Amino acid sequence: MADQLCGSRGLLTAAEEYLNPEKCTSYSADYMLYELDAVALYFYQASLVPGLLQTEAYARNLLKGSWPPLSEETIERRVTSRLERQALLNEVTRSFSFVISERVLHLAYGGGEVHKAQMVHLLKAGERRNVAIQVLLDRDMVNAGMNGRFILLETEQHEHLVYVEVPLSGLIYAEPEKVRVMRQRYDKLLQQALCPRESTQFIEKMVENL
Repeated sequence: MADQLCGSRGLLTAAEEYLNPEKCTSYSADYMLYELDAVALYFYQASLVPGLLQTEAYARNLLKGSWPPLSEETIERRVTSRLERQALLNEVTRSFSFVISERVLHLAYGGGEVHKAQMVHLLKAGERRNVAIQVLLDRDMVNAGMNGRFILLETEQHEHLVYVEVPLSGLIYAEPEKVRVMRQRYDKLLQQALCPRESTQFIEKMVENL
């Protein structure tokens, strides 16, 4: 209708997608494209459950806590986008490795019911044969992840990349030296963390006590 009234010959319709609330933060858009192309992804997270493993309620509570506040429409659009991304886990030819700090598992974002459901969701995700979840215990406070969260990616074109997110910025590195350093850090985190079976048992005990 607006196209017809303004005589814009389809330009307003074409721009509609850009007028909608963002599906993700602008600085993470490039990462999302690489994520779609990745055949192997490795996550280290010290503060939140990784987006690919979040429940709807957990994700919504996090977004509602954003500051400055987001509009309800933007929150819903980003929650939907986050859940849509999780379809990648269903593609068994992609492999996913997650190292998650123990403290993340104790943070009850959204309250007790949301927290318990999130822990159960982690257990179910870890049952997939292409997903490995490992818990880095708090006793290992001095560890290879002290400098913060990061993601390693390997694409179908055999590119090796590192994604690092800081407040208001997301950086993708392809330089071999930087990728090598972060790969070494991740390998060390895998050594320091509980193995997947022990991590499952650890989370199961947490769920029993919630």
